[in-house]
Amino acid sequence: MFVRAYEGQCAAEEKRHTSAEKPAVNPRLALFALALGTFAIGTGEFGSNGIIQLFAADLDVSIPVATYAITAYAFGVVIGSPLITLLAARVNRRTLLLGLVVLFLVGNGLSALAPNVVLLVVFRFVAGSVQGAFFGAGSVVAAYVYGPGKGGKAFATVMGGLTVATIAGSPLGTFVGQHAGWRVMYWTVVAVGLLAGIALVAWLPRTDDLHGSPVSSELNGLRRINVWLMVAVASLGISSIFAVYTFIGPFVTDAARRDAALIPVALAVFGLGMAVGNHLGGRVADRYEHRGLIWGYGGVLALLVLIGVAGGDLLVLLPCLFGVGVTMMFAIPTIQVRLTGFAPDAPTLMGALNLAALNLANSLGAIGGAVTLEAGWGTLSTVWAGFVLTSAGLLLYVVTVARPKRRRPTGPALDDEQFRRLAGYGEEEHVEAGRNLYTSGDDSYDFFLLRTATVDIVRDATAIEPERLIYRGGPGDFLGELNLLTGQQVYLTARVTSAGAVIRIGAARLRRALAEQDDIAGLLLAAFQERREVFRAAAGGALEIVGRPDSAETLELRGYVTQMLLPHTWRSATSPTGRSLMTSAGLTEADLPAAVANGSVVRRATPGTVAQTLGLTYRDGGGPVDLVVVGAGPAGLAAAVYGASEGLVTVLLDRSGLGGQAATSARIENYLGFPDGVSGVNLTHLAMVQALKFGVRIHSPCAAKGLDLSDERRPVVVLEDGVRVECRAVIAATGARYRRLDIPGWAAFEQSGCIRYAATEPDVRGYEGRPVTVVGGANSAGQAALSLAARGATVDLVVRGHDLAARMSSYLTDRIQAHSRIRVHTGSTVSELAGGDTLTSVVVERPGERPQRLASRALFCFVGADPVSGWLTGVAKAEDGFVLTDVGLPAGSALPYQTSAPRVFAVGDLRSGSTKRVATAVGDGASAVSSVHAALAGD
Repeated sequence: MFVRAYEGQCAAEEKRHTSAEKPAVNPRLALFALALGTFAIGTGEFGSNGIIQLFAADLDVSIPVATYAITAYAFGVVIGSPLITLLAARVNRRTLLLGLVVLFLVGNGLSALAPNVVLLVVFRFVAGSVQGAFFGAGSVVAAYVYGPGKGGKAFATVMGGLTVATIAGSPLGTFVGQHAGWRVMYWTVVAVGLLAGIALVAWLPRTDDLHGSPVSSELNGLRRINVWLMVAVASLGISSIFAVYTFIGPFVTDAARRDAALIPVALAVFGLGMAVGNHLGGRVADRYEHRGLIWGYGGVLALLVLIGVAGGDLLVLLPCLFGVGVTMMFAIPTIQVRLTGFAPDAPTLMGALNLAALNLANSLGAIGGAVTLEAGWGTLSTVWAGFVLTSAGLLLYVVTVARPKRRRPTGPALDDEQFRRLAGYGEEEHVEAGRNLYTSGDDSYDFFLLRTATVDIVRDATAIEPERLIYRGGPGDFLGELNLLTGQQVYLTARVTSAGAVIRIGAARLRRALAEQDDIAGLLLAAFQERREVFRAAAGGALEIVGRPDSAETLELRGYVTQMLLPHTWRSATSPTGRSLMTSAGLTEADLPAAVANGSVVRRATPGTVAQTLGLTYRDGGGPVDLVVVGAGPAGLAAAVYGASEGLVTVLLDRSGLGGQAATSARIENYLGFPDGVSGVNLTHLAMVQALKFGVRIHSPCAAKGLDLSDERRPVVVLEDGVRVECRAVIAATGARYRRLDIPGWAAFEQSGCIRYAATEPDVRGYEGRPVTVVGGANSAGQAALSLAARGATVDLVVRGHDLAARMSSYLTDRIQAHSRIRVHTGSTVSELAGGDTLTSVVVERPGERPQRLASRALFCFVGADPVSGWLTGVAKAEDGFVLTDVGLPAGSALPYQTSAPRVFAVGDLRSGSTKRVATAVGDGASAVSSVHAALAGD
C-alpha cells in the first residue's frame, strides 16, 4: 500500500531526468525511502498517544505525569531539531539523514528500555529532536530529486509518510502496545526505523550537490521577520487539527454516543483526509503563492463550525473529520514553500521550523481544547478553541505576510493636472479583467496611465519560486520603469484585475512628453529609477545567474548586470539554491557561469550572450542616426548626454558595460559636486538615467570592429557581428584597459578569479581578514587599497615608482600612509605568484634587496594602460596607440577633439596626451559635442 501511494506522484520523475542528469539511483525509490523514514517517525510520535495509560501504569505514575513524555517529544522537535540543523549545517544532507536515523533508533530503543518516567522523558526528547531536522533535510533531498519549482511537492512527499502513519502506523502502534506491551511498541518503531535506514543507505543519491550550507546562511534565515510571522501563522492556524485529533475518542463515545470500537475507524478516516490534503496541497503550493493556506484555513473553519453544531451525529462527524484532515494538510506545504521562499539559503532549517510550528500547534490545540472542557462547555467545545486559534492564524497571515504589497515604487505621484496633461499624448481604451497589458519576454511595451482600471504587476513563476505579486496599481497610477527607455526585454507581467479605462502612450510619444514636459519628465524618471531598484530586489528571479563565486567569467558577468542596472538574482554554485537551479536547468560545472532568463538557459554565459537574450544588443531604430558614441565611460556618457540634449539622434555603444574604468573605482572623492565622494558604479547609474532621459539609445555589450570612412560625410561604425551603423558623426571614447603583468601563472590565476582589475563591491567582498596585494601607483590603485582595508583586508600596495605621491592624489596618499592595514612597497615589482587552484602568496622584489614573499589571496592590478584603439581604422595614432587629435595631428585640425578623419572625434583616455581623470573625461565628452555641431553645420 505504501509504495502504491507514491507511485503516481513519482512516476513522472523518471521521465524528467535525461541520461546525463539522472541520479545514480531510482528517484521513486529515493522518495519512498524518505517517506518510509517519516512513516517511522510518525508511528513513534502518534503511537505514543495511544499507550499513555500503559506506561503510566507500568512506571507507577499518574496519567498527567505520563503526558510529560509526550510533551518532551514536542520540546525535542521545537528545540532539539533546529539546534541539530544548525550544528550540522555544512554536513551533506544524505549523511545528515543517516545520522538522524541512528539518533532516532537510539532515542526509541532507549525509550523501550526506560526504567522510570524521568529517563523516558529524556529519551523521548532525544527521539523528538530528530523529527524536524529529518523533515528539513528530507525536503532538500526530495527537492533535488524533483527539481526546482517543486518545493511544495517535495515537502508533501516527505510529509506523506507522516500522514500514512496517522492512517496505519498510529493504530498499529496502539494495537501492538495494547496487546504486547508499550515497550514492544517502541521496539516495533525501531524495527521500522531500521528498515528506513537501510532504504536510505541504498537509495538516496550520493552527490556533492547535497552538501550543506554555512551556519551563517542558516542563521540569516532567522533574522527575517516574515519567517517568524509564518511560524506564528502555522502554530496558531494548524492548532485546530489537534483540537480535533486529540479528542476524537470523546467525540465518538460521548458526543456521538457510539462504541469505543469505532475510534480507530474515526482516526483512520481523519488520517486518510490528511493524506489526500497533503497530496493536493503540495501541487497547489508550487503553483500559487497564498491560495493553499487561505483555502485550507478557510475550509477548516467552516468544518469546525459544522462539527460544533452537528458533530453529535456520526454521519456528520466522520465526513467532517475527513474534511478537517484534507483542508488543514492542504495548507502545510504552502507554509513550507513560503518559509523557504523567505530564506532560500536555509531550506533545512526552514523545514525544521515548520515541524517545530506543528508541534507548537499540537500543544496549543490540546491546551485550548482542555480549557473548554474544564470550563464545562461540552465535548464538542474543543472545536471552538480550534476555531479561535485558526481564525487568529488566518487573520495574521492576511494582514501581514499575504497582504498585497501596495508600496508604490513610483516616487512622487502625478497630480490630477499632470495626469491630464500626460494623457494628452496617448489614446484611451477599455481593458477587461484578466487581460495582460504586457507579458514577461515581450520585446517592448507601452506606457500606461490607469484612469479607472486596477492592474497587478507580477513576476512570473520561476524554477524556484511561484508567481509573485510585486505591487498593485490603481486609478491615478502609471505603469512602466527604466526598460521603457533602455529597450530591454520585459521581465514582469501587467495583469488587469479590475476592468476599466487606461491611457496607452507609445514609446515615441513618451519620449516626446519627456522632452516637452519638464516637471513630468523629472517625476517619471525618479519613479523609473525607484521602480528599478524595487524590482531588482523583488523581481530578480527574472534573470538568475549561477556560477563559481571567484571565477573571472562570473565576476565579469556580475559586473555587467550590475552596471546595466539589470534586475537579477545571483546564486553561488556552492549554495543549495544554486545547485537546485543547476539541476533544474540541466547545468553542469562545465556550463558555468550560466544564466536563466525568462525560461531561456544560457550556458557559458557572457555579457554578450546575456544581452542578446534580454534584447540589449544593437537593434536598428529605423531612423537616421546623427551621432554614434563608441565607449560608455565618463567621456562617452557625457558626449551622449550633451549630444542628445542638444537635439542629435544619439546611439551609445560599449563592448562590455557602462562606466569604463571609472565604474571600477570604489570611491571618487575629488569629483565636483560630490563632497562625500561617489562610487564609480553610482556615478555611472546617474549618467545612464540622464542619457535615457534625453533619448540616448544605449546598447551594451556591443563591440565596434572598425570604421568605414569611404563617405566622408557619412562615417559607418562596423560592429563585430558585421552590422553597420551609419551616422553623421562618430565620437570615439573607448579609453584604455589596464595591462597584465608578464609573470608565469598570471593567466591561470586570472581565470580562477584571483587576479582582478576592479575594486567594486563584488570584487572586494569575501576578503575580510585576508591578505591581498594591490599593484599600481595611480588613484585607482589607492582607492582599491583603501576600499579593501576598510573591509578588513590586510593590503600590500606595490608601487613601481619610488614616490607614492608622484601619480596619486595627496588625499589618497595621506590616508594610505596612515592606515594600519596597508603596507606600501615603493620601488618594487611583483615577480612571482604561488598557489594551487587559488593564489596563496606573491614575491615582491626591490633592486638591491632580498626578494620578499608575502601572503596574498588575491592580486588587484592597476598598472599602466593600453588604448582600445584597434577598431579606429584609417585614423592617425601616436606610436603608443593613443589617438591623435586637433593640434596633435601633423597638419593640425580646425576643430577640437577631431581626429585625422572628418567627422570622427576622440575623447577621454583614448586621446593622446589626455589627463587621466574622471572630470577631464567628462569635459572632453561635453566639449566634443560642440565640435560635432560645427562639423555638421554645413549639412
